[in-house]
Amino acid sequence: MPVNEARSLERDQVESDLTFAGFAVFNCPIRSDSGAVLQELEQSSHDLVMITGDQALTACHVAGQVHICSKPVLILTRTKTGGFEWVSPDETDRAPYSAEEVAVVSESHDLCISGDCFDMLQRTDAVIQVIPYVKVFARVAPEQKELVLTTFKTVGRVTLMCGDGTNDVGALKQAHVGIALLNAEPVQKSDTKSQASKPENKQGKLKKARPSQEGSSQLTQPANSSARASSSRPLTAAERQRERLQKMMDEMNEESDGRSAPIVKLGDASMASPFTAKHASVAPTLDIIRQGRSTLVTTLQMFKILGLNCLATAYVLSVMYLDGVKLGDVQATISGVFTAAFFLFISHARPLQTLSAERPHPNIFCAYVFLSILGQFAMHLFFLISAVNEATKYMPEECIEPDSEFHPNLVNTVSYMVNMMIQVATFAVNYMGHPFNQSITENKPFKYALYAAVAFFTVITSDMFRDLNDYMKLEPLPEGMRGKLMLWAILMFCGCYGWERILRWAFPGKMPAWEKRQKQAIANLEKKHE
Repeated sequence: MPVNEARSLERDQVESDLTFAGFAVFNCPIRSDSGAVLQELEQSSHDLVMITGDQALTACHVAGQVHICSKPVLILTRTKTGGFEWVSPDETDRAPYSAEEVAVVSESHDLCISGDCFDMLQRTDAVIQVIPYVKVFARVAPEQKELVLTTFKTVGRVTLMCGDGTNDVGALKQAHVGIALLNAEPVQKSDTKSQASKPENKQGKLKKARPSQEGSSQLTQPANSSARASSSRPLTAAERQRERLQKMMDEMNEESDGRSAPIVKLGDASMASPFTAKHASVAPTLDIIRQGRSTLVTTLQMFKILGLNCLATAYVLSVMYLDGVKLGDVQATISGVFTAAFFLFISHARPLQTLSAERPHPNIFCAYVFLSILGQFAMHLFFLISAVNEATKYMPEECIEPDSEFHPNLVNTVSYMVNMMIQVATFAVNYMGHPFNQSITENKPFKYALYAAVAFFTVITSDMFRDLNDYMKLEPLPEGMRGKLMLWAILMFCGCYGWERILRWAFPGKMPAWEKRQKQAIANLEKKHE
């Protein structure tokens, strides 16, 4: 196909399979909104790949328009002698083909191969060496789409594919995440305009029709009477449910402002995919990645918070329990209410609309999580032991049995206050907001809960309302100890906050390294041939 003819094609008329890497693949019509969606994916550290059944020149032109190709393009074509070479779309730039040099060529060019090249790659065992570096696949058969996805997975790429046809079923099943895009057909609704467009009957015709209408009305009287008789009987549960559903559908149609509702026809693509979109647009990929990142970040911070709370509670209930340190019923209840509110409001954090180029940590068992928990727990433990030791200086010499009933004293009071301060600091420090979720200031319920906890503990520490402290069975703190406790709490929070920020800077989320996996796959393939 001539270059000018390819460039004259509209983007909305081209069907393609697209892959973005973190990694992902799309097989869907290229719509007017695809360019903005794919650009945001590319800016959020994802690699984009197009798989299409169209000609190579058409595919390369569209790929450049939707930000899949940003460098000069080279197409792998067959030469007259039976070999293969890289050729630019305008045939002004040529380069010899070598499977070993594909990685070098891809650094300065975006590569495109067509379906007739797959046989050569399979014969020469160059599939793993070439396919991971290709940006556009043209004239691809269904089994070749599946081969592309399996190759990406073999070299360690995490793939997401969008497809809208039966020929995408194999590739959708091979992808880590599959999205079926459906073409919705509008419902043809009859409205008042169509009724008004009918010609009005003349007056004479209406008069002639009256006898027949009267006769028909007489004939229908028995039927109406039988209908009234049947309507007098109580409706069954199935009939009541059917009426409710019909009423809901009528209300939805009325709220649609006269626009036709789409009819979604499920097909093979939707059966092979865990996700199904109602429209043929790649925009749902943004929602899936956005929600996936938010869920991953929320899960990670939940595990960190639970780990730190469990460590602090375990120390209080084991080591300090032997020294007679206990919590009262009211104290434990208030502590539990604050903890439950914090967990509830943390889970309500919404993901940001814009995808970030940064990546969240993919798993819990990593250096960042272990160092963060150990460092913060060390500061919590130091704060707790120091505060309890300071309180013992004001305590009379007495022997407290571990199994004795709870009696309020200064050590119990300080232990409770410090433990709650540690819990509040743990939630505030380990909350993960930008660039994935709302920040603390944007998550207003969580922000107000933190403010309420800080105000509450400031009140009980300063002994502002003695009746409240008596109800909670808290002993008054000595004058010199109040200031120390508040200062130590601030230093503990600042230390934990600084430690967490240093670790986030030192251990950022990274793109999965796939080149090493590719080399291992090539080595394993060579061993099999030997």
